[in-house]
Amino acid sequence: MVRIILLLIVTLLSSKSFAENSIQKLFKKVNPAVVELHVKSLAGPQMGQVTYKQKTAESLGSGALISKEGRILTAAHVIDKATEIQIEYTDGTKTSGHVVWIEPLIDLAMIQAGEVPSHIKPIKLAKKESYEVGEQVVIIGAPFGVSHSLSVGYLSGIRDGKAIPGSTLTPRLLQTDASINVGNSGGPMFNLKGEIIGIVSHILSKSGGSNGLGFVVSVDTVQQVIDGDPGTFSGFIPLLLTKEKALALNNSAGHGMLIQHVIPGTLADKLGFRGGNLNVIIGQAPVLLGGDILLSIGGQKITDLASAVKIKQRFSQVKKGEKIVFKFLRNGELKEVFWQVE
Repeated sequence: MVRIILLLIVTLLSSKSFAENSIQKLFKKVNPAVVELHVKSLAGPQMGQVTYKQKTAESLGSGALISKEGRILTAAHVIDKATEIQIEYTDGTKTSGHVVWIEPLIDLAMIQAGEVPSHIKPIKLAKKESYEVGEQVVIIGAPFGVSHSLSVGYLSGIRDGKAIPGSTLTPRLLQTDASINVGNSGGPMFNLKGEIIGIVSHILSKSGGSNGLGFVVSVDTVQQVIDGDPGTFSGFIPLLLTKEKALALNNSAGHGMLIQHVIPGTLADKLGFRGGNLNVIIGQAPVLLGGDILLSIGGQKITDLASAVKIKQRFSQVKKGEKIVFKFLRNGELKEVFWQVE
């Protein structure tokens, strides 16, 4: 008789209805802290457009509220050129947001919300490496603008990237077969405890739809970036120049970063830097020419990715009253401007 009862209990726990109820409870618990991000961003040049004039375009992404003070995790590509961010909660509350930091090399960013409804509880980050291939995962976001859609799948693989030069960070992506589409970017992937184990980054798909491989930035990488104090977003959207490209642009220094865009209202904008206005194709990549070429910041030359990473780390350690000198080329002339840290 005891065996029969135990068998019934085991059958119930492993039944489809029980699993569905567990996921339903998880959704109700965490969904309020998943936000929609309505973003106005600087648009890139259109195909065939030679002279580029700065304009904005609208897009949609997702994010995860991780603190009661209003910190929201999302993907870098969702807000890296943002001029305006509107955050929308499940109860309809809308508030503005601004970029705190961006890590474009691993597609991760942090936003500060202007307001957080008092009844919404932040979502917890899972512990590092607290996941296994084969476990069930849940993704919540706004695919194609369909608000707070849930998709369920499995953690299909763990993919470690190459170490980022000049840092101790080795990005890790988690692969999943859970459905991911446009609008899911920046949204959280959960374990069945309702903890965040990753932030949605991108898919590999021939069609561009969800019938491909989905990848999220792992919680290990998220936590490492947060612990490393990534500093404040400066507002430059640059292109790192190889020596070959620098010389081709008549930059005799043979190094630097060609500024593509300058985000309004940021430090780069306040210091008067200019982005590009002439659209060309180098190889298969569109590039804006005509912008300033940053050569050094705070005495550190920008020669390669490692030096650019060191400069970014330096920005996270600046002190009030410190004077940082920017040297750059504009129309072939060497210029400099300084920033007095406030």
